[in-house]
Amino acid sequence: MSRFLAFLLLICMVFTHASALADSGYIGSMEVVNCNEWVSLRQQPDASSRRLVKVSLGAIVNNCDQFNDAWIYAEYDGYAGYIQAQYLTPSDNRLTFNAMLITIAGEGAPFYATLDAQEPFDVIPADTIVRNCCIMDNNRIYVEWDGRCGFISLFHAEVYNEMLHFPRSITLQSNLYSAYEGQPLSLKIAYGYDFPILDYDYSVFEYDEYMEADSEDLLKVQFVLYSDETVNHVHLFSISMQAFDDMTGVATYDAILENIQYQVDPEHPLSVGAVIWGDMPNLAVGYADESGAYHFAFVEISGEDGSLILREF
Repeated sequence: MSRFLAFLLLICMVFTHASALADSGYIGSMEVVNCNEWVSLRQQPDASSRRLVKVSLGAIVNNCDQFNDAWIYAEYDGYAGYIQAQYLTPSDNRLTFNAMLITIAGEGAPFYATLDAQEPFDVIPADTIVRNCCIMDNNRIYVEWDGRCGFISLFHAEVYNEMLHFPRSITLQSNLYSAYEGQPLSLKIAYGYDFPILDYDYSVFEYDEYMEADSEDLLKVQFVLYSDETVNHVHLFSISMQAFDDMTGVATYDAILENIQYQVDPEHPLSVGAVIWGDMPNLAVGYADESGAYHFAFVEISGEDGSLILREF
C-alpha cells in the first residue's frame, strides 16, 4: 500500500511540474530543424498569415514562447512572430550574439555548410560583420552572412561592439549660412501614424531648461532610419552648439555618441526614440555610404508640415 501511495505522489509531482512548465510557456532560444531550406516566421499563429521573413535551416531564434501545441512565438533578426512548433527545437541555451567580427587578417574565416563539415564552401573575408551568431559544439559558431547561413571556427571571430571602438565625444562644425546642394542622402526617415508632429510641443522648455532636464521627463519621438541600399557605421549623436561665428556662419557642436548600428539596409532599419528640439538641432546622424564616403546630417523638424527631415552638413 505504501508503495502505491508513493507512486501516486510521484505521479502528482510530475504532473504538477509539467503543468507549471505549460503555464510559463517560455523556452528561450530555439534552432530551426526539420525543413529543407527555411521556414516562415508569420505575423499570426496561422499558416495563411503574412510571412514576415524566411528563417534558414539551422538558424537560432530567440525569446521563444509556446503559444499552443502547433505554434511558437519567436523573435528573429528584428522581427517578431510565430513559427510552427514542428520546425523548432531548444538550442540548449547556447550563447548568442547579434553580431561578430571576422578577425583573421589577410586570410578570412572558412565558411562551412554544416557543423561537422571538413571542407568549407566559401571564405568570409577579414573585418566582415556576421549576424545572428550562436556558439555551437565542436568550437564552431553558427553565423549568417551574404544571405546564407553556416558555421565558422570559434577562433576566427570576436564579439562586435562598435561602441567600444568609436570616440564617445567628438566636435562637429557646420556653416549655417550655406545650404547643402549635393546628392540626396542614402539614409532616410520613415514614421508612422503620429506624424506630422502636430502634438509635439517642444516650446514648453526654454533651451537652457531643455539642456538641463532629465531625458526621462521629455517627450520622445519614435521614428525609423532606413535605406534602399546598404550603408555602414550608422552613428546617432546628441549635439549641442558651443560656438557660433556671426561673420562666417560656422557653428561648432559638441557631439556625444548615443547609438550605433553597424549596417542599415532594406531589411535592417534602425529604430530611434529621441527628444527633438525645435529650431535648434540637437540630434545628428552619421553614416558611410557604399563608396565609403562618410556623411553627417542634422535631424530636424520641417517648417512645412512638421515632419522630420535629414539635412547634411
